[in-house]
Amino acid sequence: SETLGRGSIQFMTAGTGIQHSEFNHDPENPLRFIQMWIVPAEQGLEPNYGSMNGDGMVEDRKNKWAHLVSNVSSKDKTPVKINQDANIHVTELDPKTQTTFQIQEDRQVYFQGAGFRV
Repeated sequence: SETLGRGSIQFMTAGTGIQHSEFNHDPENPLRFIQMWIVPAEQGLEPNYGSMNGDGMVEDRKNKWAHLVSNVSSKDKTPVKINQDANIHVTELDPKTQTTFQIQEDRQVYFQGAGFRV
């Protein structure tokens, strides 16, 4: 059992089987989070669970992109590694702040935003 705060990541590989549940321990404040499911590159992987506490990375993502998730076979230095050719970058922008993101050739991008207007 653990409680994750703002900017944190929880990851798992269900692999050959895992049990998991999520709920809000705080009756006063609503729970807000983004949940993403990424299908692994292969089946039958060993079950795996981990998390990354986002508290220590506030400055890494403030008004700039922070690379937090990459493929286990990638040379990229990220706090979370997954079994898929996927990357996750995050940013928290101050009001009226802009940033750009360079899309590499032959790559696709899925963008998800929360709490702002594009």
